Amino acid sequence: MVNNKNLAAIVALSAILLALPIVSGAFPTAHAYGSSALWQIGFSFNCNDKTLCLQPPFGVGGFWGWVEFDTGSQGDATLTGCSHLSSSLGVLTGADHLQVDITGWTTTSHPFGPPTFVLTDGTVSLSGVNTKGAPVTVTLAQIGLAGDTGFPAMPGHFSAQSIFGSQAPPGMNFEIQVAQLTH
Repeated sequence: MVNNKNLAAIVALSAILLALPIVSGAFPTAHAYGSSALWQIGFSFNCNDKTLCLQPPFGVGGFWGWVEFDTGSQGDATLTGCSHLSSSLGVLTGADHLQVDITGWTTTSHPFGPPTFVLTDGTVSLSGVNTKGAPVTVTLAQIGLAGDTGFPAMPGHFSAQSIFGSQAPPGMNFEIQVAQLTH
């Protein structure tokens, strides 16, 4: 049985639901990272095979991140890596974080594969186990990150099979998701 209190709540909820399409149409579409984003890339590289992964400069673990390429050759990226059992290689075991400010990027074509993104300028703030926690800021060139990223400059999902032409060995996995944004 519907009493006056329940009827009032149903009428109020109905009015809100009817008004939502009108109110939402009054606001512009939001872009998660602003309206200048052209591409977004998420990636995951993992290696858990001690024989294959414990070769310099790697270790058992992985490297994961997100990259955004914006208009005007700008962009940014957030990357995190974590290695285990690698102290015998001269690198510390643990996690490191990279915050990248891209101030120059382009794409390049390849004769046997898709075009890829190329970083031409920017800075990286590193923190974590290898910097003893204190952030250190360097240029992309100083740490060898200027140049071809290997990330396909085309929308899609790319695995080890599509990147390298064969399945990743057991204990390893490579995944890249590229989204081209429209405005």
